[in-house]
Amino acid sequence: MLYVDTSVIVKLYVKEKLSLDASNWLKENNEAIPLTVFHELEFNNAINLKEFRGEITRDKTRLITARFADHESKGIYYRPQISWADTFKYAVDLSRKHTRRTGSRALDILHVASALSMKADRFLTLDERQSRLVSFAGITNIALKPNLR
Repeated sequence: MLYVDTSVIVKLYVKEKLSLDASNWLKENNEAIPLTVFHELEFNNAINLKEFRGEITRDKTRLITARFADHESKGIYYRPQISWADTFKYAVDLSRKHTRRTGSRALDILHVASALSMKADRFLTLDERQSRLVSFAGITNIALKPNLR
């Protein structure tokens, strides 16, 4: 099972560096993306922060939010069963074992712990510290190959 970090999901809706690469990789692999309430929180917060910072307009926020909901209804995303108690146990363990080496932030640790909780075997992230933690957790990192333009 593939786990996708929220930062990658945001790039599917807001044009940023590596947006096209993320979109192409996900299209080529044609696999539904697990979506947790944690993803939903981070996604909505990221989009609203972009509006707050003046990076996007209110109309663009509404459009992105509607597209995101439409994509979930079409099966691009699905809601896996996840035990939040197990997720937080994994997170505490990952933090104790690896934060001193990786410098991982708590929210990044929660994503890796979520992936462990749902038994993901692959993880797509663009965050270098999170990527190191993913490797320490025994999950295969997915490296995007940037599009040559």
